[in-house]
Parts: sequence; C-alpha cells; structure tokens
Amino acid sequence: MKICLNPHGLIENNKNIILSIFFIGFFFIGLIIFKDYGVHWDEYTNQNLGMRSAEYFTNLKFNDFSHSGDRDLIRGAVFESFLFFIEKKALRLTDTRDIIFMRHLSVFLVFYAGVFFFYLLCKSFFKSWKMGLLGGLFLVLHPRIFSHAFYNSIDISFLSLYTLSMYSLVKYLENKTFLRASIHAIICSILVGIRQIGVIVPLCTFLFIVLYLLRVRKDREKIKKVIKSVLLYLLLLAAFTILFSPVLWGDPIKGFFHMFKSAQYRTKLPSEWDNNFIWLEKSWYYNFKWIFLTTPLLYSFYFGVGLIASTIALFKKSIQPYYKRNVLLVIFLFFIPVLLPIILKIGLFDEWRHHYFIYPCFVMLSLIGLSFLSEYIKLKFQGQSRKIINLNFILITVFSLTSTVQFMIRYHPHQYIYANILAGKDMKRAKVNFALDYWGLSYRKALEYILKNDKSGIIKVYVANLPGKNNAGILPLNDRNRLIYVENPDEAEYFLSNYRMYKGEYPYKDEYYSLKIGETRYMVVYKLSDKERP
Repeated sequence: MKICLNPHGLIENNKNIILSIFFIGFFFIGLIIFKDYGVHWDEYTNQNLGMRSAEYFTNLKFNDFSHSGDRDLIRGAVFESFLFFIEKKALRLTDTRDIIFMRHLSVFLVFYAGVFFFYLLCKSFFKSWKMGLLGGLFLVLHPRIFSHAFYNSIDISFLSLYTLSMYSLVKYLENKTFLRASIHAIICSILVGIRQIGVIVPLCTFLFIVLYLLRVRKDREKIKKVIKSVLLYLLLLAAFTILFSPVLWGDPIKGFFHMFKSAQYRTKLPSEWDNNFIWLEKSWYYNFKWIFLTTPLLYSFYFGVGLIASTIALFKKSIQPYYKRNVLLVIFLFFIPVLLPIILKIGLFDEWRHHYFIYPCFVMLSLIGLSFLSEYIKLKFQGQSRKIINLNFILITVFSLTSTVQFMIRYHPHQYIYANILAGKDMKRAKVNFALDYWGLSYRKALEYILKNDKSGIIKVYVANLPGKNNAGILPLNDRNRLIYVENPDEAEYFLSNYRMYKGEYPYKDEYYSLKIGETRYMVVYKLSDKERP
C-alpha cells in the first residue's frame, strides 16, 4: 500500500471528509447554540411587519399598503411573511419564547444556506474547492455577522439572498439558457422583496448582458438567443417582484417610485438625530470605518491586496475574459451599495449591519488578495526560502482564524461586540466612540441572572431602553410573570442598562452584575438601595 506524505495529496484525497466536517459541524453548532441569543431592538417590529404583510398576501389587498409607513417599504416583507406563516400556520405557535426560538433557528438556516452557496460561488470563481472552503470560513468567522446570523431576520436573509443572486447571475452569464434566466429572475425578485436595494443585482445583470452583446455583436444567432433569455428574465422578474412586494399590487409603476422615494427618508433628517436610540451619520466614510473596525485585520489586509490585484487584472490582456467579468462583477456589487448612501446623502446608523450583504464580496476580494500573494511567493522565491515564507504565510492565516474563533467562544453569545485594535487599545474609548451592545441583546443574560439569584418573588426592574423589555419575551413564562417593569428608577429594585447613547457611568454604587469586554462594561445591573429610592 502506497502512503502519500504530500500534504497537498492528503488534502485532495480527503476532500469530502474536510467539506463534511465543515458543513455538518457548522450545522450542528448552529442547532446547539441558536437558543442562546437575546432579543434585539427590532424583534417585535419585524414580527409585526410579517403579520401585517401576511394579511396583504392572504387577503389580496391592493391599495392600502402604499400608504403604510416608510419603514415597511424600505425593509420589504417576503422573509418576515414567511416567518409569520411558519409561526401561525405551520407550527401554530402562541408563546413568545417559542416564536423567538423558531425565528432565530430560521435565520440561522437561511444563513447556513447562504454559506453553502457562497462556497459554490468561490469554488466556481477560483476553480478550487479549497478556496471555496476558505471563503466559507471567512464568511462564518466574522464575529459580528456570525452573531447576527441567529437573530437578524432582515439583514442576514438579505445577505444570504444577495449571495445566492450572485451565484445564479454567474451561472446565467456562463450559459444563458431559459432555465438559468428563470431561476435568476425568481431569486432577484425575492431579493428585492426583502430589501429594495436588491435592484442592484438586476441592474448588474443587464449591464453584463449589454457588455456581452457588444462583444458578440457580429454573431446574430448568439444575439437572438441572449435577447430571448433576457426578455424571459425581464418578464419573470417583473411578475415575481410585484407578487412579492404588496406595495406594487395596486399600481406597480406608482408603487415602484413611491417605494424608492420612501427609501430616501433619512436624507431629510439632520446629521445627528438623537431620539434616545439613533445617532444618524451622513459622513462618506461611515461604512468604510465600520467595516475595517469590526472585521479581523487579516481579512482587511487581504482585501486591500485583492482590490489592487483586481484593478491591475482588469487592464491586463493576458487575463481571461471570464475572470475579468467575474472580478468586475464582484467590484460592482461591493462598491455600488456602499457609494449609493454617499451619493444620495442617506444617513446611516447602527454600525454597518444594513450593508452586511456586501461582506461576501469583501471576502471574495480578500481571497483574490490571498491568491495573488500565494502566486507572488511562488514566482519570486525558490527552494528553502519559498518553503519558509509559505509556512509563515499559512501560520499567520491560521493564527488569525484561531484568535477569531477564541474571541467568538469567549464572548458567546455576544460576538457582536467585536472590534479590532483599530477601534482603540482601550475598549473604554471604543465604547464611547463605537457601539458595543447597541441592539440590547445582553439584557437577556442580565434578567436571567437577577431571576436566578433573587428568590423574593415579584421583582421590579427599570431598564434604560426598549430591549430590556423585549428580552422578557424569551424567558420562560414563570420568570416573565415575576418581572414588573417600572417607568421610574425610584420605584425599581434593579436598574439595567446596555449603555446605548450613554457615554458615562451611572451614579449608583451597588453593582449587582455586569458583562465586560476586557475591563469595559457593555451591560450593567445595579441593585438599588433604599437610599437610592426615595
């Protein structure tokens, strides 16, 4: 029996085992931990959106939806309606705890599907299953996105569908058949039904079809075939977009313009809009700042190299056309969503979660950078020098991934507080300048601690903001019934805060419980003494 000692040979021979470990392992990790996360600020707002949207779908109301709030029009209704259908029709859930767990599991499963299709996308792009797997790892091992993958029903479902739409677009551009045009059209319509910014993908589709037609303008047969598939795509896209967007039912044309007009509502707000929960910014660098502060540094380094290498590749004649097309596609789908708020002067808030969907493109550019560096080492170094540099190259990458995993395990289930060294060596500074627990999920741990350790029966609590009340919904019914929320801290036994929009420390002395990153609190509970309560 021949034993292969070549690491490359060992990896290739165990391809299926390696992929199974990753995807099966990730799946079971998700099933084990999905119940650990708290309830965010928008949880019940999103549920309510799903309920009201489902009414339009089931009752076929054609005129009313266009008069509803801007918030509804911006976020879309498809995924929330789907979750509402599971809640009320499929599982007939009634308890808030069961409903929240169902929603969290559903969000994770959608993200899991997104990771799988991202693996396929990277595998197709780089012609390598190993690069596909590394892309999947980079996508999963982003602490903030990993955390949001268990509760953020809007942004994570959009990220997953954005990834799937990229994959279906690449497959359609490879072979412009009616079947692939149909699949891509349906996926794009669902994407737009989740968030209207999804129209970027259909626009990108038409752009690349035009470029293709210009390239084959002398071949009439190819032109006829492509035009037929594009017409089918356009027809199905229009039909399913209307189907999945109730705002378009009464008057599709009027509804379409109304939908995008409403999406710009934040352009009318001042640069700093403080109503106790939002700090609105219109600075052009807002998204870039948050991306690079909250993403592991190595990914960002590879991204920078990849962006330079991609730009150079676009101007090289030796690079194959399909590779240039794919590179241009990734650059387009990354930068256009980031540049639109700058061009339209739309205010942003809550870090970059509204743009998480561009992270797969960020990862692809990072992989291009990693691949470029790997090829550069092969070309410039020989013998022992190449081996040493390659080894260091691998060790640095493994060390970065390992340290990210360590952070995610240590701060589970609050991975969303992650920030790298660029946010400041002292997390107290990061706490003041950048959001830690801005969505309030840590209230769950605080409430559970109080209920576990205070055996007095009914407990009066004061919470600094809405998530403190929202998190009661995920507690067992008996614990829920023990809590009384008061509107004045003078009446409370416990004071809880996640420091949202609060830069200092509170005047209370008896710290009962806290959650910290380093020495910096992002959740605090004070037990109020009789002296602190008149």
